[in-house]
Amino acid sequence: MPISKDDFQTIDEQEGTVDLGPDTTQGKIHRFLLENADQAFRQREVVDGVDVPKGSVGPTLKRLERHGLVTHRGRYWKIADAEHATASAARLGAAAADARDGGFSDEEVETWMETAVDPIEERDDEDA
Repeated sequence: MPISKDDFQTIDEQEGTVDLGPDTTQGKIHRFLLENADQAFRQREVVDGVDVPKGSVGPTLKRLERHGLVTHRGRYWKIADAEHATASAARLGAAAADARDGGFSDEEVETWMETAVDPIEERDDEDA
């Protein structure tokens, strides 16, 4: 599939980023390893556990490793300890916040976002 010349120009810039979105190969592999943090997998097992193209697993694992998200020894790959700790802390923090305030539905957050005022912008307006 062809890409635009603008996309072509930004290829080198994009190489430095990782997109862990739910529909990306990187995101799917990252999530699989994170959900199975107590295990290490061979590439073939990652292919079997994640719905991604077989040929993309090796390069994706190496890209995730360059960013410190996964690690490997021999033929086995796992989520990096620091990444697992960070994700666990984020989940714990979110659970604690939900327990304290009862959590907010997506609709409540959406409604709030429509009327929310950025305090920094408001402060800048006062200074002007």
